[in-house]
Amino acid sequence: AVHEDLRPYLDTEAQYTVSEAIATTAVNQAMRTYRGTPGERIMASSMNSLNHLAVGDRDSARLELNRAEDWQQDAIKRYQKEIEAAQKKVEKEAKDEGVAGTTSRDIPDFMKSYYSSLDNMSGYADYRNPFASHLRGVYMLTNAVDDGDRDRARFDLRQAIQDNPTCEPALRDDLQLLEGSQRHLVPPITWIYFMTGRSPYYEELEIRVPIPSSQVPTAAAAFPMLKTHDDQLRYMEVDIQDGSGPIRTVQLVDMDSVVASEFNTRLPLIISQEIMSAAAKAAATYGMSEGMGDWGTLIGTVYQQATAEADLRSWQSMPKEIQVARVLTPEGGQIRLSGPGGRNLGTASVTPGESNIVVVTLPSAMAPNPSTMSLQLTGKLIKPQLK
Repeated sequence: AVHEDLRPYLDTEAQYTVSEAIATTAVNQAMRTYRGTPGERIMASSMNSLNHLAVGDRDSARLELNRAEDWQQDAIKRYQKEIEAAQKKVEKEAKDEGVAGTTSRDIPDFMKSYYSSLDNMSGYADYRNPFASHLRGVYMLTNAVDDGDRDRARFDLRQAIQDNPTCEPALRDDLQLLEGSQRHLVPPITWIYFMTGRSPYYEELEIRVPIPSSQVPTAAAAFPMLKTHDDQLRYMEVDIQDGSGPIRTVQLVDMDSVVASEFNTRLPLIISQEIMSAAAKAAATYGMSEGMGDWGTLIGTVYQQATAEADLRSWQSMPKEIQVARVLTPEGGQIRLSGPGGRNLGTASVTPGESNIVVVTLPSAMAPNPSTMSLQLTGKLIKPQLK
């Protein structure tokens, strides 16, 4: 269902429309259709590939992984350009109306103190997501139909390391396998994804902003402010009880940085649109006060306050981080999971003799138990394990 909503914006429909521009200026930016950010779109397709693997539909899983790559390429080609085009449009309208404060491609000086926390949060180059790259890599490694798929697997795993060198220890053995002479003989491997914490969310900042127009000096405006959750387990340990000891997960992707980076890209446009909207409402209030006196002022003021609403929508159930560990599939099919301090996180059952994925989700350190999902990558499908 999410794909059906998003698909038209991949290569056919514009991100921003004239009718929505009018509505957001007259009311607020929450009036626009929510289409997701590039990071959310890539994650939607990546996560849905796991759903298809859970029911044994490996062909559809491959299709979703390709869609994740399509969204990434679409972001490179269109996303930044459409934001810049929208910014130019706002600047032109502001110039025509004599409204200052919207002509900078940067955050206005009077707003910078509110968004200083974004300065140290940068995402990955070209809208990449190392989780999407890694997931596609292990899929191609285990379900390769030819050497082209194996070359693609090697490229994706290398890309994940390039984007986030922290994950290299968990990917090293797979790359050696792909680059060796025995790359057609893949042993049964299980990859464990640990999805810990929750992604950032938005809070509303309502202030009076300077609008040196011909009628009013200031106006009420509302802006989104990005906030992060700190309630997550820092790592998970994986033990197949073969005497080698537990393996600790390593960070694959920092979703806080992905969300913050994309928000930072859109922020100058968001601020410009809100200032323009606030100016239009303030001018309307001034006009009503001139024509209707105190009643006009009252009506206009209520209208400004009632419609000063920031767009706070986001995909809040994404994890804060996705971590990864890699083990050879245990002969007994049982993997013990534990957290910091030896906290017992239960066990995951996988199919012996086959390659598998285990997804462990714990949105809060206070949650009593994680949810686990075991997905079989190779061999005849055995009923998936869900907890």
